Parts: sequence; C-alpha cells; structure tokens
Amino acid sequence: MKTFSQLFQLCIVASFLFIGCTPNNSAPLPTSSTPVETPMEKTEAKALWTYTEKADPMTGEKRYFSSCVSTNEIQFEFPYNGGSTFMLIVRNMGKKNEVLLQVSKGQFIPSIGSNETVRVKFDDAAPTQFAYSSTSDGSADVIFIENATKFITQLKQSKKLMIEAKFFEAGNEIIYFDVAGLQWDKAL
Repeated sequence: MKTFSQLFQLCIVASFLFIGCTPNNSAPLPTSSTPVETPMEKTEAKALWTYTEKADPMTGEKRYFSSCVSTNEIQFEFPYNGGSTFMLIVRNMGKKNEVLLQVSKGQFIPSIGSNETVRVKFDDAAPTQFAYSSTSDGSADVIFIENATKFITQLKQSKKLMIEAKFFEAGNEIIYFDVAGLQWDKAL
C-alpha cells in the first residue's frame, strides 16, 4: 500500500513527465497522454527517495527521476495559505542531469539568466550559494538549480539538506529535507 507521501511524489513526478517542464534555456519536450509507468520503489522500510523511469514516447529514450519531499511546511499568505510542501527532484531526460525544486503552493522569485541564488547547507557544512534558473514556460512554482553535477555529488554524501529560497511577497524561507541514501548514477 502506498503512503500519502509516495502518492504525492508520484503525482509531482507525473506532472513533470506530462508538462515537459524545462529550464528557460532549453527546448520543451513533447507531452504524452501515455500513463506513467509504475515507479521503481526501494525495498527499505523507510524510503526517502522515490525513483521513476519512463521512456520518451517519441524517441524511446529513457528518462530517470528521483524525488524527495520536504520534512517541513511553510505557511504563506493568501492565496497560498494552508501549508506548502516542497519536492526536490533529480532527473535525467537523456541529455543531462538536472536538479529541480518545486513548491506545492507558492511562487519563487524568477531568475532571468541565473541571476538569483539559493543558499544551501548539506549536513553540518558551511552554507553555499547555488544559482538557479526559472522554467521556459514561466511557471513560478519550479526552479532549476545550476551546477547540478556538484549539487548531486554533495547530495549523495549527505543525510540532511537545507535550502533557503526567496518567495514572491514572502521573503526568504528555509526548506528542510532528509536526503540520506540517494542512488543516482546517471552521469553524462
């Protein structure tokens, strides 16, 4: 039986598969009406990461996704009130690895030309800055963290992650993740 967290993660990953969300510097992928394949779930009792594999219906090329839900909720003002959760997504759509951060309700500050940054802290290390870019379709609920290779390398070695991001009419907020055990070997 799937937990609510796993179902939520599957819904978010499915939205990326169907919408073809891409960073603002790449071409969007074709959408598909084909249902999402069953995710490859870890056999551990408490899986922090959900893994999904799907073939591009046009090319047959494999797409890989791994996602993790935040451990905290952030309370934004109307119209996003009621508690917002976050999903950290690592994906490879055949061309390169990408790291996305998505909010369930809310808007990140847009980043044109990767001019905005998030502050990131892996475990007990000193916080560092990562630039991010907005989506090509103008969606404000998703950002693409730049330097994905460096981010994923540090992510695979960490148990805890904090990301401080800027939100529209809400300022800076900190998002917490338990990230232990990421299995990601999709290097290009």
